[in-house]
Amino acid sequence: MHTRFFRSVLLSVLLLLPSAAILAGGISGRVTDDAGKPVIFASVLLLGSSDSALVKTELTNEKGEYHLTPVDDGTYLLKVNIIGYIAYTSAQVVLAANDITMPDIMLLQKNTELKEVAVRAQKPFIEVHADKLVVNVESSIVNAGSTAMDVLSRSPGVTVDNNDRISLKGRQGITVMINGKIQPISGQDLANMLKSMPSNNVESIELISNPSARYDAAGTGGIINIKLKRDKKMGLNGSVNATYAQGVYGKANAGLNMNYRNKKVNLFANYNHSDREGFNHLTLDRNFYDNGVFAGAYDQNNHYLYDIVTDMGGLGMDYNLSSKTTVGFALSGEATSFLRTGYNYSVITDSATQLPLSHFVTDNKSPNRWSNGTANINLRHTFDSSGKTLSVDADYATYPGSGNQEFTTTYFTDFPDGTSVPSGVPAVKLNGDLKGHTQIRSLKADYAMPLPNGVKMEAGAKTSLVTSDHDLLFFNELNGMSIPDSQRTNHFIYKEHINAAYLNFNKDWDKWSTQLGLRTEQTIASGDATWPTGDSSFTRNYAQLFPSFAVQRHINPANDLGVTLSRRIERPNYEQLNPSTYYLDPTTYKTGDPYLMPALSYAAELSYTYKQKFITNLNYTRTFMPITEVIQPSLTERKVTIQTQKNLTSMSYYGINGSYQFRFYKWWSNTTNVNVYYAQYTGNIAGTGLNNGRATFDANTSNSFILPANWSAELSGFYQAPQLYGYMLVKPTWMLNLGIQKNLFDKRATARINATDIFWRGYPRATSTYTDYRESFIAKRDTRQVAISFTYRFGKRTLPPSMRHRGGAEDEKRRAGSQAG
Repeated sequence: MHTRFFRSVLLSVLLLLPSAAILAGGISGRVTDDAGKPVIFASVLLLGSSDSALVKTELTNEKGEYHLTPVDDGTYLLKVNIIGYIAYTSAQVVLAANDITMPDIMLLQKNTELKEVAVRAQKPFIEVHADKLVVNVESSIVNAGSTAMDVLSRSPGVTVDNNDRISLKGRQGITVMINGKIQPISGQDLANMLKSMPSNNVESIELISNPSARYDAAGTGGIINIKLKRDKKMGLNGSVNATYAQGVYGKANAGLNMNYRNKKVNLFANYNHSDREGFNHLTLDRNFYDNGVFAGAYDQNNHYLYDIVTDMGGLGMDYNLSSKTTVGFALSGEATSFLRTGYNYSVITDSATQLPLSHFVTDNKSPNRWSNGTANINLRHTFDSSGKTLSVDADYATYPGSGNQEFTTTYFTDFPDGTSVPSGVPAVKLNGDLKGHTQIRSLKADYAMPLPNGVKMEAGAKTSLVTSDHDLLFFNELNGMSIPDSQRTNHFIYKEHINAAYLNFNKDWDKWSTQLGLRTEQTIASGDATWPTGDSSFTRNYAQLFPSFAVQRHINPANDLGVTLSRRIERPNYEQLNPSTYYLDPTTYKTGDPYLMPALSYAAELSYTYKQKFITNLNYTRTFMPITEVIQPSLTERKVTIQTQKNLTSMSYYGINGSYQFRFYKWWSNTTNVNVYYAQYTGNIAGTGLNNGRATFDANTSNSFILPANWSAELSGFYQAPQLYGYMLVKPTWMLNLGIQKNLFDKRATARINATDIFWRGYPRATSTYTDYRESFIAKRDTRQVAISFTYRFGKRTLPPSMRHRGGAEDEKRRAGSQAG
């Protein structure tokens, strides 16, 4: 770790933070119609007079009043929007360390034929559409100066838990997109990317719980689409950032983003380096039975250290062939080294005496290297001003990787006086050599055109080809000799070809909006697994239809109702299919299942939105063959436990979700998400039938405080009640986070200090129960941290970083993940 450098960054940032602050003024007033009656829920925007940049926004209350505070001294414009009225823009307003009360603003009604234009022009904080909910990020004061992950966690119905897993309305299996393109990374890599993305790059967030046919059918939890701002001015802009976090171990990252644009060319590049150290302290209590009779137990204490060093970067260009046609390319790459060292101490309880009579110790060293490279070329053509467009993407991605596993296990005999001696069982040394390579090729085209009577049609097609080749060799070392282990060695080759096409229609009326679509996907897949003791293979060829429907009723400016229906699929990712084994100790390993089947789900949702701030949803999902992580006893090895993925028979989900935004004071706002749901699972694994359900809830609340002199603070908390996940009963977790930030150098720079999981209660604990096996575990991780970060933005103030183009193979890349090798 480059601790000296980051300590210097820490000291520099601390010196930049001033110790005094001065209260700023505010602007207030009232909005009425031509009859003098108050206009409620009108969007009041405070804009900079020189560049029209958004400074603050507010909705008028039931008296038509608005209060914009605190506001720094300066010259501003005031703009008011609401459906059915002509937009109002004020003359220049000068604020000089005092409060200003504006004269009443009178809005004039529009003609009815202009209502649709008005709907599209205004930008309230939350917009309700037939098939999605849109959060306009720049309309929120709270989101200024934060990150994309912060904005996401405050969005209606979105929950980010202690491990940075994202769920939408209580459901995981979320697909995250940027500018309509599925991200090729997942898990912690995705979280790190969102944490490094400034919120001022984000224009809006689309929350799509039941996606339409134009999206890939993959993902049973819905889609979150983050739309970045487009460049509007010429020149060079960018940002540099650095972060250092200290938990038990240190974690650091630094990055650079740059963009240059002129009338013809748009160039963009980025680079990020991270070095993260951490630990996983896993304790296990395992009990084995034979037909209900106690057959022995393991009491295991595992402590693992890891060091992950990653370098990632990208380069791309968009070139305007004409005012209607743009071509471009995008390249990206990543190289990661991952070193894990561990120590396992396992006490063995004898079945006859039920006393601990022996133990074994396992030392583990697993160095790994994986990388990826992606390339995309694209074309976008606009035929005319009516909205007729064509876009084409071609993609290639490669994910090579390699690694080693080195395990040494020594056995001991224990005595009642607490002493122990080496047993007669010889030490076991197991070495594994892993090599893998996944390649993805994809081509897709999308076409959109308007039809008569205000109908918009979208159509498209996509084809992708994936090959994944993993070769795993294991050797046992005895008396200085390496002997191939035929039980663990395997070679797995997977091929997948997906063809898809869709047709989608949208139409908006004065009070109604609808969407209707149909997508078809054909999957042709084969897998070949080779062991020294024999071979196995499978082939699959199936086609599926994925309909979608949405309707929205705009009752009045304060009330909206909506219904959505869809069918989705969750295909196993390539790591879940790979039968290679990763060992914790001689009795525990993780492996994939090449015979996993895709999960199919049907989802329905009824939503109600009040005042664009209070959103309540009733949702139901029925999933067949859900892919579920299980920790089960081995069916072929005695007293061995396997962590893997299995298909259950079904899962039924009933939920009510609420997302509510409050402003207690002018300087204190709150966003609270609550999910109450019941999940029912059926299946049969390891000879254990499952037909069980449990009601539970989770709550996530975030408090934002606008402080004087460009200071702000945030206090957030999360609680997950006990929940059932397949065969696993997960115990409650909770965490409390605190952060403070300061905008510097005329808001070109932001310094932040935050503490996460302050009381260290965000780690998972669970119990799995089978017919002849019961396991309880606690996994403590390095989640309690204090982090300091500094971001500096250079270039033209109104020029956000460019849209990073994502191609057509993003679902395949996401399934490949960062560890595809």
